[in-house]
Amino acid sequence: MIKFTENGIEINGEENPLYSGSLHYWRIQREDWNKILDEIKGMGFEIIETYIPWSVHEYEEGKYDFGEIDKNKDLDGFLFLCEEKGLSVIVRPGPHINAEMTLFGYPEWILHDEAIQAKNPWGTTVVYPYVTKQFPIPSYASEKLYEKTEQYFNKLTPILKKHTKENGCIVAIQADNETCNFFRDKPYIMDYSIASINLYHQMLKEKYETIENLNYEYNKNYQNFERVLAPCGFKGEKREDLPYYFDWVEYKEYQILYALKKMITIIQRMELEVPIFHNCAYQDYTPISVQRDEELEGMSVAGIDAYPEPKDSVMLRERIRYMAGSSRLPFVPEFGSGSWFDRNCLLTAEEEEYGYLYSIMNGLKAVNFYMLVERDRWTGCPITNDGRIREDFYDMFQNMLKMLKDTKIYQYKRQPKILILKNYDMGRFKALYSVMDANMLSSNCFITGPELPAELFLPDTDLQLSMDQDPNSYASEEWVQAIATSLDQHHYEYNYSDEYLSEEKREEYDVIFAATYDFMDEEEQKRLVNFAKHKGKKLILGPQIPYLGRNFRDCSILKRALERDVDHNFTVLKDTNLLDYATLDIQKEYTYEISEVEISVHWQSTGRNHLLFIANRSNQSQTLQLRYTGKRSFSNIWKGQGYEKNNSFQAEIIPYTVSVWRVEMEGEAYGKQ
Repeated sequence: MIKFTENGIEINGEENPLYSGSLHYWRIQREDWNKILDEIKGMGFEIIETYIPWSVHEYEEGKYDFGEIDKNKDLDGFLFLCEEKGLSVIVRPGPHINAEMTLFGYPEWILHDEAIQAKNPWGTTVVYPYVTKQFPIPSYASEKLYEKTEQYFNKLTPILKKHTKENGCIVAIQADNETCNFFRDKPYIMDYSIASINLYHQMLKEKYETIENLNYEYNKNYQNFERVLAPCGFKGEKREDLPYYFDWVEYKEYQILYALKKMITIIQRMELEVPIFHNCAYQDYTPISVQRDEELEGMSVAGIDAYPEPKDSVMLRERIRYMAGSSRLPFVPEFGSGSWFDRNCLLTAEEEEYGYLYSIMNGLKAVNFYMLVERDRWTGCPITNDGRIREDFYDMFQNMLKMLKDTKIYQYKRQPKILILKNYDMGRFKALYSVMDANMLSSNCFITGPELPAELFLPDTDLQLSMDQDPNSYASEEWVQAIATSLDQHHYEYNYSDEYLSEEKREEYDVIFAATYDFMDEEEQKRLVNFAKHKGKKLILGPQIPYLGRNFRDCSILKRALERDVDHNFTVLKDTNLLDYATLDIQKEYTYEISEVEISVHWQSTGRNHLLFIANRSNQSQTLQLRYTGKRSFSNIWKGQGYEKNNSFQAEIIPYTVSVWRVEMEGEAYGKQ
């Protein structure tokens, strides 16, 4: 029995940390497999991860090579070798794998099949302008795509089944890869194929059940669902027109969830009996949702990938805390180790270490390092593709993994009492509010096309609704950023999530900051009111109080609750500078002043003993004085110098470093985790 847990992965009844690393067997000479796997074990890894690329193994339509022709493609032999070495394996069969392959792992005849291609509003094929070779993007609505995918998976099944269950090495399998329309996540680029429009109508039927219900919401008189045309850009004249456009944005989310459900079903028919996971590329906004991915039957965990820039704290803090507040297992399925060929950025071993430990400090529980072994179009890894080691990277991983395992950090947990709820619908609103999509030649967030001014693509319609400051950034909200900045300045720990977080999970927090605007879903307004009714809870709203529902009809549930509030559990905060922290009644374990330093406390499952993380986010050495109550002793685990004196602890931290300390409260010995 194998399953993901809130701390890692359980194999045969024993919970283990999930620290794995990537290599691509087919990109390595078979005679080098043995020594490369030995070097991976030498760093301390017990789990590895690999893609199984469709285009590599089905080299011509209907013709397969699993080592019979090219020995480097012997997947079965590779998995047997992993078992001999005592290594567990995570497999990622796609069909989309990216991996800097020219066609992202798809066979060419699949992408060139007209019945599989996604279409733009003008009915022509949507092309992904990848730097090595442009190629047609497949449609997630194409049934033929899934039929062909399952044919390939059926060829994999006998090989993979040999390596599951009691004596097998496979411990998890991925359902597709970064399912986000190949980074084309703006709503009016695609998909307008016949199959996609049929799926759009299916979603409308599921949502509204009858055409009369849809006509009421749209204020239209359609005869049937099939008469509803998909929008190619925002052309609304009044806010009552918005439900139609919101539904198209929601359809883009529905299409991705549909694709994942199809892939889960295909994998389940393989009967491998290992947990299924997915990796979101980088989005925590429309059309992606970690929580909704994890609600899919058969999906165990959904994580978000991370490729930080050098000394990157801002992105990592927000992304990891979002997963800590939203996912069953805060997991980065691809955390950059080395870099791809056209990125123009390569981190040092010290910069990588800082990012990894800073993420663990902020709540990361499970991680796959991508890549451990260099290959074509990827460099800067601890092991070269012929088995040599790069000592600085190799030593960093070896030492870091030893510390993580010896300390059992994965069994400790942050327990922030503050949650920031982003407004998912504001991202949808920004997404739909466009005449067409700007910069259609952009390849992804790293490879950009001509920078056309986004203002050229905004409609002139005045809907008399407030919009967050930047209409082109679905992810960011000015009020949310201001709250986070203020909490950081006052050294409070917090998590992020959004409206898809369950009420049960919300109750883990004492204070929720919820971003609200002119409109908000009726059920979400009720959930927020329910939270504030609990004794000891506090709800802070801003920058607006909603007076409309998600259908843009009158809905003032929160407003009425505010008017009736006698216990001061509700607060409206338009100006974040006026936040009174005394009213939050959140006790800090430590207090300090230095803004360049960040701390995090990770607790044992019982008692008050804990791990203390200290991050120096600056390029200067810092001397930190922590104040606390009660007697406690500090012992350094990782890269720290300090001493205790008169209910304070003074630590010296070098630039861009995370230090870790074990803290024992007086009279309370460290127990077993």
